[in-house]
Amino acid sequence: MAGRVLLTGASSFTGMWIAEALAGAGFEVLAPLLRARADYDPERAARIASVEQVAEVAYAHPFGSQAFLDLVGGRPDIVALAHHAADVTGYRDPGFDATAALGRNLHGGPETLRRLAGQGCRAVLVTGTVFEAGEGGDPAEPLAVTPYGLSKTLTNVAFQHHAAWTGLRFGRFVIPSPYGAFEQQRSFPAYLFRSWLAGETPVVRTPLYLRDHLPAPRLAAAYAAHLARLLADPATPAVHRPSGWIATQGAFAQKVAAEAERRLGRVCPVRFAEQTGFPEPLRRVNCDPAPEQDEAVFWDGYVEWYMGR
Repeated sequence: MAGRVLLTGASSFTGMWIAEALAGAGFEVLAPLLRARADYDPERAARIASVEQVAEVAYAHPFGSQAFLDLVGGRPDIVALAHHAADVTGYRDPGFDATAALGRNLHGGPETLRRLAGQGCRAVLVTGTVFEAGEGGDPAEPLAVTPYGLSKTLTNVAFQHHAAWTGLRFGRFVIPSPYGAFEQQRSFPAYLFRSWLAGETPVVRTPLYLRDHLPAPRLAAAYAAHLARLLADPATPAVHRPSGWIATQGAFAQKVAAEAERRLGRVCPVRFAEQTGFPEPLRRVNCDPAPEQDEAVFWDGYVEWYMGR
């Protein structure tokens, strides 16, 4: 067994897949969640049911709370904190309060790291995003793209400092544009599938944006591999930027349509709007190749998941 990992944010789309990948890599996974089980909406409850199959779940243990700190203190076998949770409420809102989110993200964080370091934990791996400052593969865009991206930038820099001050090895894992089963139903692929299954033609309103499209199982495999490297080798680069297929939103929609058509046995049309507004950078991508997996198996499961909804 590779050791016990304390994974926050396991009820999220990518968090669920990360829990599965960590368990598959030989880690024991302890997943504290924010709320009581009955308080989760059906979308998250479905993910949690999957997490329960591979992890020990601790309900009503918000990050940094006394209950969370007590949980940490009772587990001296934790080798790493995989900190995937963050304040994301209203993250698409231009009025998202980055400094308030920073405060909520850091609440109890320094004490958590002190306790973990004091009982033998070796590393903390935080989750970043291509919308953070310095990310996205474009040196012409040195600043965070959105207020949410700013909150993640500030939060992860703070955790890097606290990790150094407590003697923990620090790592950061940058999320590009993941997709797959159990994704949020407000996501772009969900909109595509919902339209096709209703006999409608979805409209791609931002066909020119260049994004890094990465299936969630490959993203999660990259996460587990990066954490294992951090634990095994102090010389491992702290930041990992897993990359999948770099393509425009328009090309991605056509790819999803082609894969869906083969499995649904129906035409899945798409229509492109003329994109004239660019509130986000044209290009936002990563650079480190993600582990390869069987693409046909992924698409079989992905389309089947939507057919069963």
